[in-house]
Amino acid sequence: MDKYRIIVAHPGQQHSYRLAAALNRYGCLFTYMTTVYNKKNGPVVKLLRLFINEENKKRLERRRCDKIDDKQLIQYNILSGLILLLLNRVDHSRRIYYWWNKKVADSFGRKVAEYAVKMKADAVIMYDTNAKSCFERLKQAAPEIVRIMDMSAANRSFVKHVYEEDMEKNPQWAEILRCEKRFLWDYSLEDYEEEIKNAHFFLAASNVVKHSIEYSGRNGSDVWVVPYGVDSGIYAPSMRENNGAVRFLFVGAVRQMKGISYLLEAFETVNPESAHLEIVGDCMIPDRLQHKNASNIEYLGYLLPETVANRYKDADVFVFPSLCDGFGLAALEAMASGLPVICSANSGVADLIQDGVNGFVVETGDAGELRDRIVWFTEHRDRMKDMKRAAMETGRNYSWEKYEDNVNRAVIEMIQRKYKNG
Repeated sequence: MDKYRIIVAHPGQQHSYRLAAALNRYGCLFTYMTTVYNKKNGPVVKLLRLFINEENKKRLERRRCDKIDDKQLIQYNILSGLILLLLNRVDHSRRIYYWWNKKVADSFGRKVAEYAVKMKADAVIMYDTNAKSCFERLKQAAPEIVRIMDMSAANRSFVKHVYEEDMEKNPQWAEILRCEKRFLWDYSLEDYEEEIKNAHFFLAASNVVKHSIEYSGRNGSDVWVVPYGVDSGIYAPSMRENNGAVRFLFVGAVRQMKGISYLLEAFETVNPESAHLEIVGDCMIPDRLQHKNASNIEYLGYLLPETVANRYKDADVFVFPSLCDGFGLAALEAMASGLPVICSANSGVADLIQDGVNGFVVETGDAGELRDRIVWFTEHRDRMKDMKRAAMETGRNYSWEKYEDNVNRAVIEMIQRKYKNG
């Protein structure tokens, strides 16, 4: 297999470690570039440890990847990145955070581009909302370097379109939805459109993301869909039979953008003796809208990942009614745990669902159809065991090892196409 000099760069983290590790496995990672990173014996890390609490020390430990050699690492804007992490925790309005995030991303991107030109890289992979300044510089200074954008989330213009349709249909929740993603209305989306225009190719987590890129006028042939993976060893399925109420589980931010109003509405008329719902995640919606008096809805709040794994074991069905989600890793984790999934058509994980086999796909924002599928599971318990087994097989078929193979192949194909076409 051809070896190329590929740079992976992200001012934050997302799944960039996974991509960098995948390319490194095949000898194609030239440099991984970021801001804050737990570099062994790094002076910044040593200093930080003197001032942060145990919880933040654990967070810091997770900001490294053992599959990437520290010699392959370059850090820029470290102090700015630390300030951004702080703002992410304390700026509840998100206004200062978004402003600072743009400044950091632009400065970081320019430095990545300068380095790529200097080192004569074959390709630079950056991430949506962070790639504008880098791709602009590369387009001007070194158009031969392949510009690849890795997109885990749908294009923001498309997301805004989906949300505005929902706000019109569901006015009671309109202002809540607007506040959850205020930047879509408070700031221009031109920068996001510009980085999409300047990318040569795209890595997309799902067909929802691919469609969102096409929404901005790009050709679908420039998009490679590469689903993510799951560490199946962490999620042990429980095939025990449940003779009580069917246990439904939602995991994620408890917000309208995740379709929470439709899930609550769907459960309003479900017999509480036949179906029980657990909601796991930070709750961002007003008390008056939470249906807290419903005897079959239980809010568990934020749980640590290892605790969430146990909730998968105790559940029967996973529900993921998101308005627009690039993938939905929690749904894949649930499938690896043996849970059939009910998800919306605008959820990326819908790519993996076969209706009536390992779950169901419902129309986005349709509480009635969502309720019907919930009731279906309460009335077809005899199908549960087979569907759990099928869900588990699907989840385990999407390993991180498979992702590494697929994403490495996709990136090589992009570079070869660019070189062939000039």
